[in-house]
Amino acid sequence: MYTKNKPKQYKEYSYMKKVKYLSLLFLIFTLCCSVPGKVKTGPGKGNDYIFYPPLPEASRYQYLKTFSTSADVKKKKSKFFRFVAGAEQEKPMAIRKAYGVEIYAGVMYVCDFSSGVVMIFDIKNRSFGYFGQSGSVKLLKPINLKIDKENRIVYVADMGRKQVVAFTLKGKHVKSFGKEGQFSPSDVDLHENKLFICDVKGHMIHVLDKDSGETMYTFGKPGSSEGELFHPTNICIRDERLYISETTNFRVSIFDLQGKFVTMFGELGKQRGNFTRNKGVAVDREGRIYVVDAAFQNVQVFNPEFKLLLFFLSGGLEKHNVYLPAGIAIDYDNIEYFKGYIHPKFKAEYLLFVTSNFGLNKVNVYAFGSYRE
Repeated sequence: MYTKNKPKQYKEYSYMKKVKYLSLLFLIFTLCCSVPGKVKTGPGKGNDYIFYPPLPEASRYQYLKTFSTSADVKKKKSKFFRFVAGAEQEKPMAIRKAYGVEIYAGVMYVCDFSSGVVMIFDIKNRSFGYFGQSGSVKLLKPINLKIDKENRIVYVADMGRKQVVAFTLKGKHVKSFGKEGQFSPSDVDLHENKLFICDVKGHMIHVLDKDSGETMYTFGKPGSSEGELFHPTNICIRDERLYISETTNFRVSIFDLQGKFVTMFGELGKQRGNFTRNKGVAVDREGRIYVVDAAFQNVQVFNPEFKLLLFFLSGGLEKHNVYLPAGIAIDYDNIEYFKGYIHPKFKAEYLLFVTSNFGLNKVNVYAFGSYRE
């Protein structure tokens, strides 16, 4: 319990919080009152292919497909079936509030924060399912997830349960991590036998033994100096580095996997390269860093030296648009399931999955590559 005579350090920290929140609210209000620029489409009139940047510029990204309901993946019934069964059809199950997304072996897993489930879009077999509302352990507010591909386990960060819950790929409960009040998990990632848990309210990272569930070490504390964290919401491990998106520090901090601070980049603002409500973060094999910004409603791409390469996407209701984007994932292994959407002249190197909290388009899929004449 705090006393009336709070220490000077606490007063400075409280003042810092108030300044950050007021700045954030003002900037979000300014951005929301402006009309987002319309995305140009290409490569020509009457063509549905959409590129970023638009042709004739050197395009590096192509929009492929959107998933918002079970109908976006399930096989359509034949006319004969509809004639025999009648007009009444099963109502598609819709994603209400999408956050984390991962894909493995042609199957996409999406955290639906509002429905309290993880949805399974089996793109390979064109079927749909979900888990989290039956069995011994029920999910409450699943926000992000990570798939252990070697052991075929899905780790789900649940802010409602205040736990990370492990399931099989089919949704059978395996194990739960976290004691009462231990952390408020907003994201999770894996490295060897370690489970990295992003604690958004504790402003820190917990590293647990994946087998025993015991805490190995923690790092981070509230603040804005080097090595400190303020509302870290999303994490990503790449090349022995942990990238942490701090939503109310408006930056990305980078640590090694032992918890030693390495560097950071980003600041509050409305210019290119600034952040306002940064969330999802992902890093490709070449070291390009992707940061989702919910207020800007775009994805910014930085090189390994943190120089802005480009930004793309915008808010809207068209299929290729986003609406309060939250999560992002990179995938190199499942391009074959999206070949039918890729332009013949576009050479895709990997896929990008971007989720939106609201709007019609909950999970958008894009390809990174190059367009060749």
